[in-house]
Amino acid sequence: MKAQFVSTKDKAEQVLIVGLPAHLNQLDELAVEGQDIKPDLDELKHQQIVGTTVGQIGSTFYLFNDQPHRLITVGLGNLKDLNTQDYLKAFGNLFQYLQSERITQASMLLESFNNQYYTSRSIVELIGLQSERATYRFDNYKSDKSAPYQLTLSIHTEQSEVSAELETGQIIGEGINVARDFSNMPPNILTPAYYAEQISQHFTDKSVDVDVKDGEQLQQEGFGLIHAVGKGSVNPPHLVTMTYQGGAKDQDPIALVGKGVTYDSGGYSIKSKLGMQTMKFDMCGSANVVAMISIAERLQLPINIVGVVALAENMISEQSMKPDDVFTALSGETVEVLNSDAEGRLVLGDAVFYANQFQPRYILDFATLTGAAVAALGEDKAAALRNDNTAPLDDILQLALEDGDPTFELPITQAEKDKIRRSAVADLVNHTNGHGKALFAASFISHFAGSTPHMHFDIAGPATRSTGNHNGPAGPTGFLVTTIVNWLRQQG
Repeated sequence: MKAQFVSTKDKAEQVLIVGLPAHLNQLDELAVEGQDIKPDLDELKHQQIVGTTVGQIGSTFYLFNDQPHRLITVGLGNLKDLNTQDYLKAFGNLFQYLQSERITQASMLLESFNNQYYTSRSIVELIGLQSERATYRFDNYKSDKSAPYQLTLSIHTEQSEVSAELETGQIIGEGINVARDFSNMPPNILTPAYYAEQISQHFTDKSVDVDVKDGEQLQQEGFGLIHAVGKGSVNPPHLVTMTYQGGAKDQDPIALVGKGVTYDSGGYSIKSKLGMQTMKFDMCGSANVVAMISIAERLQLPINIVGVVALAENMISEQSMKPDDVFTALSGETVEVLNSDAEGRLVLGDAVFYANQFQPRYILDFATLTGAAVAALGEDKAAALRNDNTAPLDDILQLALEDGDPTFELPITQAEKDKIRRSAVADLVNHTNGHGKALFAASFISHFAGSTPHMHFDIAGPATRSTGNHNGPAGPTGFLVTTIVNWLRQQG
């Protein structure tokens, strides 16, 4: 979307967009071309030509200044009850409607969306976010591609200095779409090597240093768990480290770690034929980490971040790991593999241990990890677990609820810490046949964080969506990207 800010006295486009609350007296004067249109809106509402339900989009003919206009209304409900998710729904539905109607030029009356009762987020930033996120399309591999769509929006307002807020929202939305693009790529194309190359290219000429370790380097340097997962594939594993220095040189970084299993067959603990479908999405955690760092760099956040993504294919061959194998982790500890389909915790174990070498103040990892988390919380919610009460998880959970990324904490107890050591032949074991598998997996990963506060986010359910909604189409969602970016903005 291209946007320009103009005065409420300037001439409006033929398509005019206004927000419509349940009670118009909650708004001040609404001026278009210097004239108040509140009485006209009140009459249209009274005649039930337009509606005020949150997210309801209306369209009607409107004669203004003797000129025909198309009036598009966005239902806002009672302004006193509105929250961030309501605004996301309203703006998401609006931009999807404009896209479906192929409306390429429009005027928006910004003051019609003002709300004295809402202070959680910049409304203008949410407009920018949804203009990008809600209208996402991926048809790279289709012959019959959608025609390019570009909206030019004139935002009529007397507010000053809001253009930066719109740009911030658009940057976040564009970053989410970067994650979606990576996640949507088919696994025969997005191999670990190609993925690493694409990450490097993405950060070309950016203030992010990228280091790539290939399969041979990983084996030589002792990344035994990542090597174990990836060695069964003709496409060897890679580890990509992204370093962003936006803060002082002596400021401890925040480490973001992502699971990047570009395809997961389950290995010899093979998945069912239906279970293998969509397993290209087993790298969504890594794509979301790339997006978070990309956004942080574009926003020039005054913090230091190190991102580590472990990329591997979990395939079957005579070289593949198998149940009962034992491998040595980067930490020097031995790990018995009882289930080759519990590979995510293996690659994350090495990646988290490696990230900890940068002496971060916190480590956060993101992974489509366990079906147990989905069973516990449902497909629309993520599980969060921490190894230390000093980890600032409560702040993140609150932001997640506000931003529409519902995430709930599960515990890591001493029972899980004991279970990961129940191997007769090795220091650690990667699987339990008992209940509490999401907790076991998180405990395994957190073990490699040592004493550093660590937060694990199991996004197995909400990393993708089977149907579209106001945030975009079915497929990868960029879950928690907005939440973590907003948290990072508070860490400077």
